[in-house]
Amino acid sequence: MKKALLVFAAGVLIFTGASCKKSNRVNYGNFKVINDTTVTMNGVINGRTEDRFDKLISDHPKINTIILEDCPGSKNDDENLRVSKKIYDQGINTMLRSNSEIASGAVDLFLAGNKRSYEPGAKVGVHSWSGGGKTATDYAEDHENHKPYIDYYKYVGMTEEEAKDFYFFTIKAAPADGIHWMTEEELEAYNFVR
Repeated sequence: MKKALLVFAAGVLIFTGASCKKSNRVNYGNFKVINDTTVTMNGVINGRTEDRFDKLISDHPKINTIILEDCPGSKNDDENLRVSKKIYDQGINTMLRSNSEIASGAVDLFLAGNKRSYEPGAKVGVHSWSGGGKTATDYAEDHENHKPYIDYYKYVGMTEEEAKDFYFFTIKAAPADGIHWMTEEELEAYNFVR
């Protein structure tokens, strides 16, 4: 009887191990593989997102589309901009479905898409950033703290004027502890789809 239990226990461990291994192949933190070319993205962009994105692309080099579903923002703007630049450099497309909801740093990530598609009904939220007891609007428009964001928007294809217009729109649209859900007219004005 003891021998039978040990064999059964070993079988459970083997089965569980195989199940975990399979799960690791399809989930990479914020990213979930749908097929050879498409992943979905959910959750807050954090200090592990870049490593997981790198592993995703290493394991699935044909990925060409990220569908952002429920992405409330980022905990680390530097990490977010690095991941976003990698998405842009890989030529990956970004997509919002009608039930998608993205905000803050996830909006920047969406803008990295080589092609960007949007279904009416998707929610896109922007606001000011904050840090060190100050918010973005506490700094003069020519302050160096604005430069990383403006440079990023230019990196992903905006002109200098477009980058500044969009950036200053976002930081003035809502305070750091608030959110402004962009209207269809605003999405069109800032060329969200391309």
